Amino acid sequence: MTSICDNESGARHDEGPQALVGLSQLALDHMEQGVCVYDASNRIVLVNQRYLTLFNMSAELVRVGTRYRDVLAHSVALGNIQAAEVDALYASRIALIAAGKPFRTRQTLAGGLVITLELKPLPDGGWMTICDDVSRLARLETELQLQTERSQHALAHMSHGLIMYDANSRVVVCNERFLHFYDLDPDIVKPGVAHQDVVEHWMSRGNLPGMPENEFQDLRVSDVRTRNPRPILVTRFDGRKVQAISRFMPDGGWVTVHEDVTERLQYEEMLRQQNFMLDAALENMAHGLAFYDSDMRLRVCNTTYRKIYRLSLDETRPGTHLSELVERSIANGAFATEYSPQQILEAARARIASRDDSPMRRRMVNNTVISVRYCALAEGGFVATYEDITEREHAVEELSEQYRRFDAALNNMSQGLCMLDSSLHVIVCNRRYIEMFGLSPDVAKPGVSMREIMEHSCDIGIHVNTTGARLYADYVERLREGEHTLHRHLSDGRIVKLNHKRMEHGGWVVTYEDVTERHKAQARVAHMAQHDSLTDLPNRTLFREKMGEGLNQVAIAGGAMAVLCFDLDNFKTVNDRLGHAAGDRLLRWVAARLKENVGEHDTVARLGGDEFAVLQRGPQPQSAERLARRLVEIIGHPPPLESQSIHVGVSVGIAVAPDHGLDADELMKCADLALYQAKARGRGAYQLFEPGMEEEARSRHALEHDLRGALEANEFHLVFQPQVRLDTTELTGFEALLRWKHPSRGLVSPAEFIPLAEENGLIVPIGEWVLRSACATAASWPNVTIAVNLSPVQFRARGLVAMVTSALAEAGLPPQRLELEVTETALLDDSEATIEILHQLRALGVRVSLDDFGVGYSSLSYLRKFPFDRIKIDRSFVGTLGESPESVAIVRTIASLGSVLGVETTAEGVETIEQLDFVRECGCTAVQGYYFGKPCPAAEVGRTIETLNAVRRVA
Repeated sequence: MTSICDNESGARHDEGPQALVGLSQLALDHMEQGVCVYDASNRIVLVNQRYLTLFNMSAELVRVGTRYRDVLAHSVALGNIQAAEVDALYASRIALIAAGKPFRTRQTLAGGLVITLELKPLPDGGWMTICDDVSRLARLETELQLQTERSQHALAHMSHGLIMYDANSRVVVCNERFLHFYDLDPDIVKPGVAHQDVVEHWMSRGNLPGMPENEFQDLRVSDVRTRNPRPILVTRFDGRKVQAISRFMPDGGWVTVHEDVTERLQYEEMLRQQNFMLDAALENMAHGLAFYDSDMRLRVCNTTYRKIYRLSLDETRPGTHLSELVERSIANGAFATEYSPQQILEAARARIASRDDSPMRRRMVNNTVISVRYCALAEGGFVATYEDITEREHAVEELSEQYRRFDAALNNMSQGLCMLDSSLHVIVCNRRYIEMFGLSPDVAKPGVSMREIMEHSCDIGIHVNTTGARLYADYVERLREGEHTLHRHLSDGRIVKLNHKRMEHGGWVVTYEDVTERHKAQARVAHMAQHDSLTDLPNRTLFREKMGEGLNQVAIAGGAMAVLCFDLDNFKTVNDRLGHAAGDRLLRWVAARLKENVGEHDTVARLGGDEFAVLQRGPQPQSAERLARRLVEIIGHPPPLESQSIHVGVSVGIAVAPDHGLDADELMKCADLALYQAKARGRGAYQLFEPGMEEEARSRHALEHDLRGALEANEFHLVFQPQVRLDTTELTGFEALLRWKHPSRGLVSPAEFIPLAEENGLIVPIGEWVLRSACATAASWPNVTIAVNLSPVQFRARGLVAMVTSALAEAGLPPQRLELEVTETALLDDSEATIEILHQLRALGVRVSLDDFGVGYSSLSYLRKFPFDRIKIDRSFVGTLGESPESVAIVRTIASLGSVLGVETTAEGVETIEQLDFVRECGCTAVQGYYFGKPCPAAEVGRTIETLNAVRRVA
């Protein structure tokens, strides 16, 4: 570079690029702006470091003497300019410079930066470019525009009408809802119009304030002056009622919100009418009724209650205590009792506390019998009902006499018999009925309700999967249909036939007959025709019948139904090695696992050989995928056969109606295609049918074929990303990341090939290569750690601990410099076994970290079972800190948890100074991300270490 000119007068007379060249390069390189100067032949004569940094350009390519055309070509290679645009861009800029016209433009670079460029012609024909990073300004402009649009959108879509006035009572803004509410003219009601003019126009459209116009105007002016927020009710032009409420602002203006309250007013009137009817019903009840608060003080009672207990209106004022009511009732001669009022009060309090609402009988002085019930209320207090059961008591006595007359005949019948009155209380029942259901004679007796008997029978386990209340409700509903026959299936397997006949004067005669053996014989014949003899599952015939029924329900009622086709992997090997008897036992075991894991209303079938199928209703495809995932795991771990371990699995294909059709044959075809695709994925997997699945299967097979040869062909390589401590900015280590460069496909995303490698087991040899390569590379580094990810599949493979030991020994790497990262998925697969392996690794001296914490189940039990050295916070939370309060809360919580447990916490994906400051403030101990360095090849690790050490010294 040309040095600074010593002759000041020469510098004054030296014009154009020669004078600029004389500037201090050191000063230019510390400018906030990027500067690049070209001569008249469009070649660089001066460029500063900021210019190169902004455009991510190479100093080797962009330097003194480089042509402008070559600078643009380099920018195209970096992705800053589209190749198709470069010719036109070059021509237009050179033309403007030649014409001596300076101009400004804005450009968004490949890395996301927004840059302003100011191009200025120089007197000697040269020109210069001055660049500024305005990314933050552009982002703020975008956010401001978005906030403005949101506010306008919210105002336009409010359900209420809104109008705002300034301190001079002139309109600032109103929304469309306000204009539409009152049928107002937007050309009249607009910003700047006086409040008085708005009111006059409002009334001219037929809207009524409920008072004279001048009085209304005066009222509104007074409210504004006194800042009185009182609501006013007005009538719209169409008769609907609107409530307007004003809120006053500090600057003297106000906002009025208008809400249509027509329905609310109607509801309040309806509620008033209902309360009137409730009061009428209360006073006309046949039963006495009283409400008490939690202090046992009367709140309200009806006239029947007062008559029963001979109490006056004055004696039953609200607030009177129950003990005082009892004393007054006894004193008035309503009933006599051997207990004191205090004992009666304590008995009532005990019943309420235990929520015992069973009836108590009170015999009154006039020989009437009152049934009293206390019902505790959830919000405190209780309700008491008083029923005169004198006549019922007499009726029960008469019925008991009738029962005694017929007792001998009834108790010698071969069938059970029960007679019920019209209110479904037992009149009489025989001994056979009691014995048939195993009832207690103390419960099944005259006067008891059928509901109580059913509750008793459920309590002693006669009926399963139901309650007495549900059984009774169903029973009452059936009786409404008239005389009928039904069958009860009891918990011990017996079937009882109930035959109901009406009695002439009301009530029912019910006979009970044990028909268990008859039904068993009929069921055996029907069952054999539609079930598989080996597994006792529905066969193909019954499966197709159930499938047709399910498809009809989907077509008529909506919803979804999934068909899951299962095919055992390696079943032929089991038959060949151990014989067909062992194969049959395996098929029965699989059938049992299927039945255990499906829903109550799902259908499991054996279609033949080692093929099974399931019909499943419910939310789809989520339910089917969940079931498939569970069964793949279960069936993949079968018990030993013939004292030998076996290796089988299951592949599952899923099709869903109506998404994939409503025809049974078409749906089965889709499920079979999905099953084929699942097997193509390496077996032991499930697949949901997708259109074009055949083409996808072919493409996937090709990628798998290439993956199998990638390791041997040396197509894999590692890159390393730095990890930095936050408190000292010290470089602590690198994470090894796997990359696959395919000879024809180019770089294949890890998200594409790693799941495939895990499915077909290739991840085990690939993972071993990664570990050995990473350890060998890190052995030559300074004293920093190397972090390597472990796949859940590697934990299921044998020899993981031995392989890690061997890799460390082979590379000569101290164990404490190796950190193994595991995910929650590995712990989910086999938590106890995985934890044991982790303890063995820890015993070697290796560090263990929990990766991607927060995106899975995030179970704290893992942190309790194993003392991890580090928790890594997933990049998805760090990347959304500025827009997601949930992400902020999660990062703070994990950092705080790590601090309490004494575990290091690393925030992944830190790319900006704002993110760095935030995770530091949250308490994270380390970071990893583009802010400190992108993943780099092994050859560049040394330079990265030097750069970060320099940054640390400066810091």
